[in-house]
Amino acid sequence: MTQLTTYKPSQQNDFLAAIGRNAAFDKITTSIMRLSVDHRTEYHYEKPVSFGDHHLYLRPRESKTLRVESFQFESEPAGKIRWIHDAFSNVVAVANFGLDQTDKLIFRNTVVFTVDEDNPFNFILDPRATGYPFKYDERERSALAPYLNDAVPAGSGKALDWFYMAVKEPNQSTDIVGWLLDINQAIKRDISYVVRDDEGIQSTAQTLELRSGSCRDMAQLFISVCRQLGIAARFASGYLYVPPSGDDAQAFVGNNNAMHAWAEVFLPGAGWLGFDPTNGILTNHYYLTAAVSNRAEWVNPIQGKYFHDEQVASTMQVSLQMQELN
Repeated sequence: MTQLTTYKPSQQNDFLAAIGRNAAFDKITTSIMRLSVDHRTEYHYEKPVSFGDHHLYLRPRESKTLRVESFQFESEPAGKIRWIHDAFSNVVAVANFGLDQTDKLIFRNTVVFTVDEDNPFNFILDPRATGYPFKYDERERSALAPYLNDAVPAGSGKALDWFYMAVKEPNQSTDIVGWLLDINQAIKRDISYVVRDDEGIQSTAQTLELRSGSCRDMAQLFISVCRQLGIAARFASGYLYVPPSGDDAQAFVGNNNAMHAWAEVFLPGAGWLGFDPTNGILTNHYYLTAAVSNRAEWVNPIQGKYFHDEQVASTMQVSLQMQELN
């Protein structure tokens, strides 16, 4: 017998208000958005350098609610582009520049896609996974091994210390989604969001000590807690569309001029559900996933190396514009 995940009317209103939604709780699709992305990344080097292959995780992952109409990609210098699906089923552009040397490298991609408005609470949980704790079955444990406790980053012990102090009922719950949202919202409450342009991920210990972090640092903390509690979790990177006006525009921390990072949790019956600790909410149709992975550094939008006989410094500039098309 299956069990439909339901919430009291007051809970439903709270959840919908948290994501800036006024639609009926049981309405699956209410409208379609057509969006465009213009994303340009420039690297400048002190001296001409050569390049290894660059892997670009910039093309949105298509799903039941997201369809790519067009995707155009160009680089300077012009490189040979091949497309692959990586081990996580991300669609990756691999750029090869041969023996060319230059003091700048520019990538630009333009995307047009349509997105169905989607209710993030439209799912049915397996009866064994409606509360916490629960157990994955043998098939799930085998598939989810990279996202479980053995994949917890080193130095994550303080995450559980924080969790037991931050969440009202840390040991058990009859409502797994509400319980995960409590963790999500506790991170938003306790960790101040900062724009951090330098590369890399803070350790959970650093984030908790500083009480601040970027979106990827906050996702790291959420994932570290989940994995240590036996819940499979992975990183997600992509675009967050923030409407220019209306209630939805005020619901998000972030803007249309940068990429965003969040977490996804696997719940039996529901599959992968997105949680954004930067905003304290379940992800909805405004979150446009480009890449997922069990490790944060593997969802960086652009990954590659450059070479020179000497140490050569570099700088990066990013321009990203998103807009809704009529």
